[in-house]
Amino acid sequence: MRIWDYAVTYAPYYGLPLPTVQTYPIDYRFYATQDVEGVFTEHEYPILSDMRDFKIWMMLKLLEDPYRNYDDLVNTFTDGFYGSAGTYIRDYLQKLTVAASAKNIYLGMNASPQHYRYLDLDFILSAQAIFDAAEKAVVRKPVFLRRVRHARLPLDRATVLFYPRLMREWVVFRGHSPKSMPLQRDAIAQRYRETWLIQADMRFPVNLRKAEKNTADEEITTLTALKMHVFRSPKVYILPATVVTDYTANMMRNYRNISKVVPDPDAESGITNRLQLPPDIDSANHPLVKYRLPMPWGIYDQDNKRVVASKRLKWEDVTGPGYHWYKMGTCPIRRSTLLYFFWSWIIQVDVDDVADASKPDEIFDVWARIKFEGPAFPHGRKEDRNSISVERVIITKHNMK
Repeated sequence: MRIWDYAVTYAPYYGLPLPTVQTYPIDYRFYATQDVEGVFTEHEYPILSDMRDFKIWMMLKLLEDPYRNYDDLVNTFTDGFYGSAGTYIRDYLQKLTVAASAKNIYLGMNASPQHYRYLDLDFILSAQAIFDAAEKAVVRKPVFLRRVRHARLPLDRATVLFYPRLMREWVVFRGHSPKSMPLQRDAIAQRYRETWLIQADMRFPVNLRKAEKNTADEEITTLTALKMHVFRSPKVYILPATVVTDYTANMMRNYRNISKVVPDPDAESGITNRLQLPPDIDSANHPLVKYRLPMPWGIYDQDNKRVVASKRLKWEDVTGPGYHWYKMGTCPIRRSTLLYFFWSWIIQVDVDDVADASKPDEIFDVWARIKFEGPAFPHGRKEDRNSISVERVIITKHNMK
């Protein structure tokens, strides 16, 4: 018997901080008792995977002998690979494991950003402080500093990705001013861009480096176009900010990247999730004719395999050009609930982070802010390319006053 294992997640944004290494000795010892003779592990993304160098080394050592002392191995690698920053890296790994355990997190292979609930303001502030100290410890040793920066890359990406939610927590829930936010997003984004580009030169063949660097620039350009400060939609301005859950385009999941998250000055948040028709990818399966109005969208309970609410958007529902809010449904939201767009479901938004297991019958209103462009849609201009843009989704408790 041989095991084919997966060590990463596959939905954007893969590579976020993910405490898994502590499970290796448990798994491998179990395999040993079952006469497993080999393990093949998919651990893609040589730059973006969380702590990949450390995790692969630990895999190799524990596959050689799953009964080796785990703590000794961790100390050997972190001291050897990060030098005097090793003690800080261990502190970070321990805090990451504790934070995820405290939130009782389960992450599937296609986990969306909002499922990483342990990457909250308290953890990110603490973790960034640890890495500040780690870098200071090796500031005069460029090899160790480069390795520490690479270990920090998943945390920096998470900080930039979640920045509006972190800012909301800082301002709305803690009562601080936006200017006093200790995390400086653009500086962190610049650091993670530099790290990504350095690693591309180290880990990619020459003919693939340009494409990888373009990917880095594209991601960072989009995420830094997302407005930093807490913003309130006029649709829900009468409600307390504490009862509104907001999903921007970077929190959505796109099948095969057919729809793309891009900057959009018309978007309240600064970015949008845009499907251009015919799409540049898989155009045979996604022609314009399949996306004309009326169009079905809905809310789906994956556990029970049923649509719990749906919206069939008609031509007359589009009252003018630009973005408008459309109510997608009123329904309970439980674990594994998602909002899907179009017949094809190629844009999905996991919304189950609003669910309260102790209140399974709680009802929510679900809204989406959408723009139609091009001559195939109402009020579209002939000179524009036919496209549908989903900028934001908001969820509020039903009948909130």
